[in-house]
Amino acid sequence: MIKKLFTLLYIPLFFTYCNQPQTNHDKKTIILSKASSNYIKWIEDEDIVIINAYTIKNTDSILAIADGIVLTGGEDINPLEYNDTINIKVCGPIDYSRDTLERKLFDYALKNKIPLVGICRGMQMMNVASGGTLFGDIPSEIGSKVVHRNNGEVMHDVVIEFKNTYYNKLIFPLDKDTFRVNSWHHQALKDIADNIHIIARSYDGIPEAAIMDTSIHPFMIAVQFHPERLGSNNEIHKQMRTSFFNAIYN
Repeated sequence: MIKKLFTLLYIPLFFTYCNQPQTNHDKKTIILSKASSNYIKWIEDEDIVIINAYTIKNTDSILAIADGIVLTGGEDINPLEYNDTINIKVCGPIDYSRDTLERKLFDYALKNKIPLVGICRGMQMMNVASGGTLFGDIPSEIGSKVVHRNNGEVMHDVVIEFKNTYYNKLIFPLDKDTFRVNSWHHQALKDIADNIHIIARSYDGIPEAAIMDTSIHPFMIAVQFHPERLGSNNEIHKQMRTSFFNAIYN
């Protein structure tokens, strides 16, 4: 336990020796675009080294050792990233440096076939970085048939719409078509980028789960909700973690 806490709490210090020859080749390195305790708890394992990219100045050094990447949730993406000059009016605070960082992480994962998971903002970034666009504000553009945020996290149903067993099982168990998920966002995928398949939607049509076509990338999945906060016994929480680890180790 002490060893695990040392790895997580002193992530920046890891780079004082990560460039030295590694003695344990079984360990895998997962990069979080911006870490928080929930994401760390979701993917932590004795054979996993977790790096918070947001705290690293020289990201080239961590990309070179990445076995998996997670684009995490957070602030609104700058609408100029998808050539939209109107949505800036409905955006919350924008972290320009994070937009740049996550595009870099995505591009590297795409080019080098590194397994990638996008969560909430991360799903939006996967679409934007691939050429898609976003709804700037769901209530004003789509309506409130389904509440996606209400002064915090809410719950709603999502329905499987993509009839492909292989794709679906990377995110969802295969025993049903409707799942209860959490939600905490006011933006969503609008124009879907080429080669991205929408796996599930909420009842108002908002995309809730997506995957990059495997002809383009072997493992790049994303969800609009937060599996890391669904609880360790939740079936989606477990299914996505298992799929991600299988992609990393295989």
